[in-house]
Amino acid sequence: MEYKPKGQPRKQSIKEIKLADRTIIGVFEGNRGYIPEHDILIKYQENGKKVRTPKHIHWVIDLLIKKEHNKRLTLEFMKYLRNMYDRVEGFKSKQDRTNFILKETSKEKLKPFEELNKWGEYKVEFIGHLIELMIKMEKNTPPEKPARVFREELPLKIF
Repeated sequence: MEYKPKGQPRKQSIKEIKLADRTIIGVFEGNRGYIPEHDILIKYQENGKKVRTPKHIHWVIDLLIKKEHNKRLTLEFMKYLRNMYDRVEGFKSKQDRTNFILKETSKEKLKPFEELNKWGEYKVEFIGHLIELMIKMEKNTPPEKPARVFREELPLKIF
């Protein structure tokens, strides 16, 4: 996957994650955070559409739609995503950033939540992978000032 930042040359993804619905999540080298060599940018491309940057508001609204249809299961899914924060590690090196495997959002681990795919725009596979990547990215903050949006703040504001 490629994208072109304004005023810069095209960038090639360092990793691509292909989803069952043919959406591709591209992971690109970033250059911000506590350790810039560990930073990532996340883009995605749905089948036949342009490359986009995921916005928090999109998947948050999607979860709210899912919640309207199956409150219990959506809350379980949010709890799973929230608790995943403690199990996901940040990138340890540039090589780790390139060769990582998403362990917490495997098909088997997300299977109990698949019914939620009936509602909203995004599949639980996409939301799960996105959150796991964002947690990895969030853990690239200074220890004295850690970012904890996914662990502490976000679930309280949504539900």
